[in-house]
Amino acid sequence: MKPPTKRLLQGALAATAAGLAALLPLGGTASAAPQFGFAHRTVTTADGDTFRLKLAATPTVLPSTGATVDVAGTGYNRAQGIFLAFCVIPDSVKVGDPSTYTALPTPCLGGRQSTDGSARRITDTGTGTPGVTIPYQEGGSFVTTLNLKPEIADGVVCDVTVRCAIVTRADFTATDVRLYDQYIPVHFTPAG
Repeated sequence: MKPPTKRLLQGALAATAAGLAALLPLGGTASAAPQFGFAHRTVTTADGDTFRLKLAATPTVLPSTGATVDVAGTGYNRAQGIFLAFCVIPDSVKVGDPSTYTALPTPCLGGRQSTDGSARRITDTGTGTPGVTIPYQEGGSFVTTLNLKPEIADGVVCDVTVRCAIVTRADFTATDVRLYDQYIPVHFTPAG
Protein backbone atom coordinates (compact mmCIF):
# COMPACT_ATOMS: atom_id res chain seq x y z
CA MET A 1 0.00 0.00 0.00
CA LYS A 2 1.31 3.46 -0.91
CA PRO A 3 1.67 6.10 1.79
CA PRO A 4 -1.27 8.56 1.79
CA THR A 5 1.00 11.52 1.01
CA LYS A 6 2.30 9.85 -2.13
CA ARG A 7 -1.27 9.10 -3.28
CA LEU A 8 -2.24 12.72 -2.67
CA LEU A 9 0.78 13.95 -4.61
CA GLN A 10 0.05 11.59 -7.51
CA GLY A 11 -3.57 12.75 -7.61
CA ALA A 12 -2.57 16.41 -7.43
CA LEU A 13 0.00 16.09 -10.22
CA ALA A 14 -2.40 14.14 -12.42
CA ALA A 15 -5.18 16.68 -11.84
CA THR A 16 -2.81 19.57 -12.49
CA ALA A 17 -1.52 17.99 -15.69
CA ALA A 18 -5.08 17.27 -16.85
CA GLY A 19 -6.19 20.81 -16.02
CA LEU A 20 -3.28 22.32 -17.91
CA ALA A 21 -3.90 20.06 -20.87
CA ALA A 22 -7.42 21.45 -21.17
CA LEU A 23 -6.01 24.99 -21.35
CA LEU A 24 -3.27 24.28 -23.86
CA PRO A 25 -3.70 24.54 -27.63
CA LEU A 26 -3.45 21.35 -29.67
CA GLY A 27 -0.01 22.21 -31.11
CA GLY A 28 3.24 21.69 -29.27
CA THR A 29 3.97 24.09 -26.45
CA ALA A 30 6.22 24.26 -23.45
CA SER A 31 6.72 26.62 -20.56
CA ALA A 32 8.68 26.87 -17.38
CA ALA A 33 7.27 29.01 -14.60
CA PRO A 34 9.39 29.45 -11.49
CA GLN A 35 7.88 26.46 -9.72
CA PHE A 36 5.90 24.57 -12.35
CA GLY A 37 6.67 23.49 -15.90
CA PHE A 38 4.61 21.83 -18.56
CA ALA A 39 4.89 20.64 -22.15
CA HIS A 40 2.26 19.44 -24.58
CA ARG A 41 2.46 17.99 -28.03
CA THR A 42 0.15 16.12 -30.40
CA VAL A 43 1.86 13.47 -32.53
CA THR A 44 0.76 10.99 -35.17
CA THR A 45 2.64 7.71 -35.64
CA ALA A 46 3.48 6.10 -38.97
CA ASP A 47 0.46 3.82 -38.38
CA GLY A 48 -1.85 6.87 -38.19
CA ASP A 49 -2.47 6.73 -34.42
CA THR A 50 -2.65 10.15 -32.72
CA PHE A 51 -1.41 10.82 -29.19
CA ARG A 52 -1.76 13.98 -27.13
CA LEU A 53 1.35 13.98 -24.96
CA LYS A 54 1.30 16.06 -21.78
CA LEU A 55 4.15 16.43 -19.31
CA ALA A 56 4.24 18.40 -16.04
CA ALA A 57 6.94 18.91 -13.40
CA THR A 58 7.39 20.78 -10.15
CA PRO A 59 9.52 22.51 -9.00
CA THR A 60 11.49 23.75 -12.02
CA VAL A 61 13.75 26.19 -10.17
CA LEU A 62 16.03 24.28 -7.82
CA PRO A 63 18.70 25.12 -5.26
CA SER A 64 22.29 25.11 -6.52
CA THR A 65 22.86 21.70 -4.89
CA GLY A 66 19.92 20.08 -6.70
CA ALA A 67 16.63 18.58 -5.51
CA THR A 68 13.92 16.03 -6.18
CA VAL A 69 11.30 16.97 -8.78
CA ASP A 70 7.80 15.48 -9.13
CA VAL A 71 6.92 14.58 -12.72
CA ALA A 72 3.65 13.41 -14.31
CA GLY A 73 2.80 12.57 -17.89
CA THR A 74 -0.25 11.39 -19.78
CA GLY A 75 -1.34 10.54 -23.33
CA TYR A 76 1.80 8.60 -24.26
CA ASN A 77 1.78 5.64 -26.67
CA ARG A 78 1.84 2.54 -24.47
CA ALA A 79 3.25 0.54 -27.39
CA GLN A 80 6.41 2.69 -27.30
CA GLY A 81 8.64 2.85 -24.23
CA ILE A 82 10.11 6.21 -23.30
CA PHE A 83 12.97 7.57 -21.24
CA LEU A 84 12.22 10.30 -18.73
CA ALA A 85 15.50 12.00 -17.92
CA PHE A 86 17.34 15.24 -17.16
CA CYS A 87 19.36 16.16 -20.22
CA VAL A 88 21.16 18.92 -22.07
CA ILE A 89 18.87 20.67 -24.54
CA PRO A 90 20.48 20.38 -28.01
CA ASP A 91 21.58 23.75 -29.46
CA SER A 92 19.20 23.29 -32.42
CA VAL A 93 16.14 22.85 -30.17
CA LYS A 94 13.82 25.77 -29.51
CA VAL A 95 11.75 24.59 -26.54
CA GLY A 96 8.06 24.79 -27.42
CA ASP A 97 8.64 24.30 -31.17
CA PRO A 98 8.53 20.56 -31.97
CA SER A 99 9.63 21.25 -35.57
CA THR A 100 13.10 21.90 -34.07
CA TYR A 101 13.18 18.61 -32.13
CA THR A 102 15.49 16.89 -34.60
CA ALA A 103 18.48 16.04 -32.36
CA LEU A 104 18.67 13.50 -29.55
CA PRO A 105 18.70 15.20 -26.14
CA THR A 106 22.10 14.25 -24.71
CA PRO A 107 24.11 13.92 -22.50
CA CYS A 108 21.77 13.07 -19.64
CA LEU A 109 22.35 13.00 -15.90
CA GLY A 110 23.29 9.51 -14.75
CA GLY A 111 24.29 8.34 -18.22
CA ARG A 112 22.72 5.52 -20.20
CA GLN A 113 22.19 3.21 -17.21
CA SER A 114 21.14 5.58 -14.45
CA THR A 115 20.36 4.01 -11.09
CA ASP A 116 20.57 7.20 -8.99
CA GLY A 117 16.96 8.30 -9.50
CA SER A 118 17.87 10.85 -12.17
CA ALA A 119 16.09 8.95 -14.97
CA ARG A 120 13.29 6.47 -15.56
CA ARG A 121 12.32 4.13 -18.37
CA ILE A 122 8.55 3.86 -18.78
CA THR A 123 7.33 0.82 -20.67
CA ASP A 124 4.72 -1.91 -20.60
CA THR A 125 7.18 -4.61 -21.74
CA GLY A 126 7.76 -5.91 -18.22
CA THR A 127 11.52 -5.73 -18.71
CA GLY A 128 14.05 -3.31 -17.31
CA THR A 129 15.98 -2.35 -14.21
CA PRO A 130 14.05 -2.52 -10.91
CA GLY A 131 13.68 0.95 -9.42
CA VAL A 132 14.39 2.59 -12.77
CA THR A 133 11.80 1.03 -15.08
CA ILE A 134 8.14 1.64 -14.32
CA PRO A 135 5.00 0.63 -16.23
CA TYR A 136 2.60 3.03 -17.86
CA GLN A 137 -0.65 3.63 -16.03
CA GLU A 138 -4.07 4.01 -17.67
CA GLY A 139 -4.13 6.44 -20.59
CA GLY A 140 -0.38 6.24 -21.20
CA SER A 141 0.25 8.08 -17.95
CA PHE A 142 2.94 7.99 -15.27
CA VAL A 143 3.79 9.74 -12.00
CA THR A 144 7.30 9.61 -10.55
CA THR A 145 10.17 11.67 -9.19
CA LEU A 146 13.62 12.57 -10.53
CA ASN A 147 16.68 13.45 -8.44
CA LEU A 148 18.39 16.34 -10.23
CA LYS A 149 21.67 18.18 -9.84
CA PRO A 150 23.23 20.88 -12.04
CA GLU A 151 26.31 18.98 -13.22
CA ILE A 152 25.18 16.59 -15.96
CA ALA A 153 28.73 15.36 -16.66
CA ASP A 154 32.27 16.61 -16.02
CA GLY A 155 32.33 20.25 -17.17
CA VAL A 156 28.70 20.11 -18.39
CA VAL A 157 26.84 22.35 -15.93
CA CYS A 158 23.24 23.55 -16.31
CA ASP A 159 22.83 27.35 -16.51
CA VAL A 160 26.62 27.72 -16.79
CA THR A 161 27.73 25.87 -19.94
CA VAL A 162 24.43 24.40 -21.23
CA ARG A 163 20.64 24.62 -21.10
CA CYS A 164 18.98 21.66 -19.33
CA ALA A 165 15.52 20.16 -19.19
CA ILE A 166 13.43 17.28 -17.98
CA VAL A 167 12.79 15.39 -21.19
CA THR A 168 10.84 12.49 -22.56
CA ARG A 169 12.06 10.65 -25.64
CA ALA A 170 11.60 7.24 -27.22
CA ASP A 171 13.59 4.55 -25.41
CA PHE A 172 16.39 2.45 -26.91
CA THR A 173 13.87 0.49 -29.03
CA ALA A 174 13.44 3.63 -31.21
CA THR A 175 16.32 5.99 -30.32
CA ASP A 176 16.08 7.92 -33.60
CA VAL A 177 12.33 8.61 -33.30
CA ARG A 178 11.77 12.23 -32.19
CA LEU A 179 7.93 12.01 -31.86
CA TYR A 180 8.05 11.60 -28.08
CA ASP A 181 10.58 14.38 -27.37
CA GLN A 182 9.32 16.95 -24.90
CA TYR A 183 11.24 19.48 -22.82
CA ILE A 184 10.58 21.23 -19.50
CA PRO A 185 13.47 23.61 -18.79
CA VAL A 186 14.93 23.50 -15.27
CA HIS A 187 17.09 26.17 -13.65
CA PHE A 188 19.28 26.27 -10.56
CA THR A 189 19.57 29.24 -8.23
CA PRO A 190 23.14 30.55 -7.93
CA ALA A 191 25.04 29.44 -4.83
CA GLY A 192 25.22 32.32 -2.44
